[in-house]
Amino acid sequence: MNKTAKQEDAKIAKLTELYKKAASLNEELPKELMDKLSIYGQILEILGGMWAAATKDWKLAEAKRREAIATHYSLNPEGTTKDKEMQAEMAAAEWRRKEAEYEAEALRWKAAYIATQEQIQILKKKYEHLKEVAKGGI
Repeated sequence: MNKTAKQEDAKIAKLTELYKKAASLNEELPKELMDKLSIYGQILEILGGMWAAATKDWKLAEAKRREAIATHYSLNPEGTTKDKEMQAEMAAAEWRRKEAEYEAEALRWKAAYIATQEQIQILKKKYEHLKEVAKGGI
């Protein structure tokens, strides 16, 4: 396992720990609700980093795919344009697969990030409601 994979595993373990901690808090108690918001802020920070790292991997794989295609074209001047295009695409197939995998990973982290942002907004509304109820409002 390389250094990057170990770092990602550590971040996933931290996320698991934070989610468990957040789930254990009672949202009906204002202090615990604020603690939960703080935890979700920490989660959001980690998710943002994971999203950025996955996006970087995706874009690097895209660059490698384009490089493989260009290299194949420049090193194989023989044949029709269609033949060169097909051969270049075949030469870049591995990078195309990696690019698709990394794109899916980036989109997964993006979705988690956005979902967490929404959860934070819901918890903020709940906190505002609890404050109003404490003041005697609705």
